[in-house]
Amino acid sequence: MMYFTQAEIDRIILEDLPLHDETTRALGLPDAPGDLTYTARQPGVLAGMAPLRRLAQSLGLRAEPLAADGDATVPGQAVLRLHGNAHALHITWRQGLNLLEYLGGIATATRQMVDAARAGNPRIQVAGTRKAHPGARRLQHYAVLCGGGMVHRAGLSESILVFAQHRAFLPGVDMAQLVARAKAHSPEKFVLIEAENEDEALAAARAAADGVQLDKMTPGQLAALVPRLRALQPRLILNAAGGIHPDNAAQYAASGVDVLVTSSLYNARAADFGATMRAA
Repeated sequence: MMYFTQAEIDRIILEDLPLHDETTRALGLPDAPGDLTYTARQPGVLAGMAPLRRLAQSLGLRAEPLAADGDATVPGQAVLRLHGNAHALHITWRQGLNLLEYLGGIATATRQMVDAARAGNPRIQVAGTRKAHPGARRLQHYAVLCGGGMVHRAGLSESILVFAQHRAFLPGVDMAQLVARAKAHSPEKFVLIEAENEDEALAAARAAADGVQLDKMTPGQLAALVPRLRALQPRLILNAAGGIHPDNAAQYAASGVDVLVTSSLYNARAADFGATMRAA
């Protein structure tokens, strides 16, 4: 689903291993064969297996996957078993748990949001933003994908998203001129305008923007505005952003928008996994 570079995997290893494992050195731990098994302790959605398997293989361990990213897990379910030498198993142990728990929490929260939203609109998409933790965005985006969501915008180079902060530096440029300028300079890029009120949204639709991101509007406001925007431009992509959570996702989805955009997924409570190690 996503490719993780060796440099990314090495950073995860080196973060926890700046020199060596001092505990195994101090204890004189034999470098004997063994295995390490990761087990889910609660229901959820699995994420983090792909980078964890790459990490383990980079340290010379043999990975025996027992489940796949995106699978639903139940308490007591073993998801991965690693085989190899004790030193590599101990290096992998904690970072492996970190990947499964933090990414699993995001994937589980994403699945819950998607399920809630599709009760209001079966075709709705839930998108994670780039407002992720610095340095962890690709991993967090991966977890959103594992949970059945999509990536709203991987980075600044991907698409054109015009905020009020951009317009503040272009006081003499109206919406039509702004959209025309963006399309002239980047004809292959999707042009999305964030609108904070009805007037801005209607102006963006009239200016032939490809999409409008409706920020911090209530489901009721959206339900009234969406038909007017569609009348101006039937193929307009409409995003709702701000204040969306599982309790109101169905209402937002039922308003007629195409995508629910949220960064709340990255603040999900971590999943709970156990790790059992034994000598062979």
